[in-house]
Amino acid sequence: MTKGSGFFTGKRSVILITGMLCILILGGILLTNVIGDGNGRHDIGANTYSEYHPGDLFAHRSQYIGDAGNIGNLLSKLPLGEYKKGISLATEHKPYGLTVNYDISNAGTYTDLIDVTLHDNAVIIFALIKNVEQISFNIASDTAEANNQLKYQYTRTGVQQSYQQDPWEYSRDIKVFSDFLNQLAFKLLVFPEQYTPAMSSTPGIRIAAEYRNPVGKVRYAADNGVLFKWDSSTGQLSGGAKTVELSYGNSVYWSPVSKDGQINGAENTKVTVTIFDPQGNNAGEKLVTIRCADSMYQVQPAPGIVIGVQRQAAEPGNLEQAVSAAIKDQGKGYLDGECITEGHIILDTEERDGTVKAYTVASVGWFGFENGVFTKISGSGAIPTVMTFSRNEQGIYSICEYKEPVDGAGYTDSVKKMFPAKLHAQVLASEKYYADLIRQQEEQAAKYLTGIGRSAEVNAGHVAKQLVYINVEASNKLFSELTKYDSFLNSCPYWIGSREQIEDGVRYIYETSQSKTSDGHDLVVFKKTRADGTVVKEAKYKIMGSEPRLISNL
Repeated sequence: MTKGSGFFTGKRSVILITGMLCILILGGILLTNVIGDGNGRHDIGANTYSEYHPGDLFAHRSQYIGDAGNIGNLLSKLPLGEYKKGISLATEHKPYGLTVNYDISNAGTYTDLIDVTLHDNAVIIFALIKNVEQISFNIASDTAEANNQLKYQYTRTGVQQSYQQDPWEYSRDIKVFSDFLNQLAFKLLVFPEQYTPAMSSTPGIRIAAEYRNPVGKVRYAADNGVLFKWDSSTGQLSGGAKTVELSYGNSVYWSPVSKDGQINGAENTKVTVTIFDPQGNNAGEKLVTIRCADSMYQVQPAPGIVIGVQRQAAEPGNLEQAVSAAIKDQGKGYLDGECITEGHIILDTEERDGTVKAYTVASVGWFGFENGVFTKISGSGAIPTVMTFSRNEQGIYSICEYKEPVDGAGYTDSVKKMFPAKLHAQVLASEKYYADLIRQQEEQAAKYLTGIGRSAEVNAGHVAKQLVYINVEASNKLFSELTKYDSFLNSCPYWIGSREQIEDGVRYIYETSQSKTSDGHDLVVFKKTRADGTVVKEAKYKIMGSEPRLISNL
C-alpha cells in the first residue's frame, strides 16, 4: 500500500513502475488518490451534472486494467473523482476487476443520484478499458451504517445487456465515443414507478429531463393520455395536451385522465422526450414506456430512465428557489414524512466568476399527520448555513457546497470562519429568526394540503399525545422490543391516536387504541386502514400482567 497524495504529484513515473511491480508480485494493488489534471473534479451537486470532456476521458483508453496510474487518473476525471479514497486492481486471474472506495460523508447535497452516477462511471470504464470484467464501488457516507459501506457492483456482461454491442466498441474512435457520452449525459427522471388515479400525493407520473450540456427547450409528446404542468404549492394544473414544450428545468406530469374526466385505457403509452440545444437543434431523444394492468400504470425500465428520483433542477435565474431546493435536498437525511418544507433568510450574497455564495439562516421540516394535525415530525432549528452555487449560461444554479457549522464547543469559531465579520452578530443569534422560518414552513405545508384537496390544521408545534396506560414492563416489551422485529407495529403510533403514511402513492392510517377485554384486562389494538376505512391489518394485544399476548392478528 502506498500512501501520501503529495508523493504522487511529482512522481508519476515512479507510480507506474511501482504499480506494475505490485501487479506482478501481488496480483492486486491498493492506491490512494492519483492526482489528475483537475478536469471535471467538482462537488457532487455540480459534478453530477457537468459536461463530460470526451478528449480528456478518451486519452485513458487502454486494452488492460493493470495500469494503476491510468485508472486512477481516469477515475479522477469522472464524477465523484474528488471523493475517491483508494483503488484496488484484481489482475492475477480472470475475471479482472476494479474496486474503488469513495467517502462522500462531506459531499453536501444531491447524493440521491449517486447510484445513477456510479452506473454511468462503470459504463464509461467498461468502454475505455477493454479487459476489465467487473467493477465494485464501496461508498462510505453519512447514511451508511457504521462499519457497513454501501456497495455497488457492475459486470461487463450485465451492462452490455442494455446496449447493442460491447461497451468497448463505443470507444473505437473519438467521434463514436463522444456520441456515446452524449447519450449517457441525457437522463429522464421519472416518479413514481407505479401510479393510479386514486393517488392523492401526485397528479400523475412526473417526467423531468436532465442533460449535462446546454439546453434550449424540451418537448414532451404522449401517444395516449395527457400531459400537465403542476404547481405543487397551489395545486393548480395547466396544460392537458398530448404535446408540451417547456424551458429546461421544468417537469411535466403524464396522466391517463383527461381534463374532461375520460380515462385512457391503452395497454401501452409512450412519452417521447426531445431536447433541443440553444440553437434549436435536436440534441437527443428518449422514450418513457408506461404499461397499464388492472388500472395500475407502471413505468418500464430502460437505459437513461431513472425511476424513483424526485429531485428537480432549480428554476433558471432564481437564487431563492435554488437555496430552497438545496435546503430540502439536505433535509432528506431526517426522518421523512409526507411533505418536506424549508425556511430561509438570505443575509447577504457574494458573486464572482459565475459562482454565487449565499449567507443564510436555514431550517428544514418534514410534515406529516399526527392525530389529524399536519405537523412537523422532524427537521432542524435555525442553522447558519453558507451555500455556494455555480450558475451556467442559462442561469441555472447548481449547488457546489452546502456548509453548516460544527456542533459543540467549536460552534462559535466555526460560524465566524464561515461568515464575514459584518454578519457575526446576526448569525450568532440565529434563533431569533426561527419564528419566521417556521412560518414559511407552515405556509408551504398548507399549500401542499390545498394541492391534494385536504383540509386540516397545520401546526409545526408539538402535538399533544396520550401514552398507553398499562404495566411498565408490558409497555416496554410492546413498544420497544416487539417493534424491532415487526414493521407494522413500528409504523403504528406509540401513543393513543393516529399517524398517516404514504406508501407507493397510497395513503394509509395507522392507529393505536386502548380499551378493556370482557374479563377486565387492558387491550391494545394496532390497526392499519386505507383512507376509505378499509382495514388492511390489525393486531390485538391482551395485557396479562407484564406480558402482552397477541390474541388477534388479521
